[in-house]
Amino acid sequence: MTFKNLTHHFLIPSPTMNDERFFDALIYVCRHTLQGAWGFIINQPLNIGSVGSILDELDLPSSQRNMNTPAMHGGFVRPEAGFVLHTGLPEYRSSFVIGENVCLTTSKDILQRLSCDELSHYLLCMGFCNWQAGQLEREIRQGDWLICPSDLQILFGADFADRLSLAYQKLGINLDKYTDQIGRA
Repeated sequence: MTFKNLTHHFLIPSPTMNDERFFDALIYVCRHTLQGAWGFIINQPLNIGSVGSILDELDLPSSQRNMNTPAMHGGFVRPEAGFVLHTGLPEYRSSFVIGENVCLTTSKDILQRLSCDELSHYLLCMGFCNWQAGQLEREIRQGDWLICPSDLQILFGADFADRLSLAYQKLGINLDKYTDQIGRA
């Protein structure tokens, strides 16, 4: 099988996926190499904790906007660690470009910009998802994941509750008509 880099793509759980942790999760892939892959769940806000409350815990000022902006459940690995997906340039101490005007920053210097409402498009993700070498490729071959090119509207603009269905629609899949049953004649 030829390696296809899925960086800057969405992973959509297929209706036949068996891993309950990923039911209804839309994952944005930040890195995919032969050594493995990792990304963030981008459609599941944390039940507790807004961006503003996290900033408050760090003794940074918060605005009404970030008090009303939920932090995201980014994944099951290191849920205590925060990661900021954002548009713009990788101008922070620990930033890198993912693709199409999307960067990831893991250093605290970006939090000052968040506290001053200087970033217009961002997600603060707590935790991440990862796959060991070959694991994601096996799961795709098993039919656990559908792959969708990402776009900025779904990533940063759509309501959290709509993101997964928008990704399915982007692939032309109507879940009301989807079946995992095989017919017999």
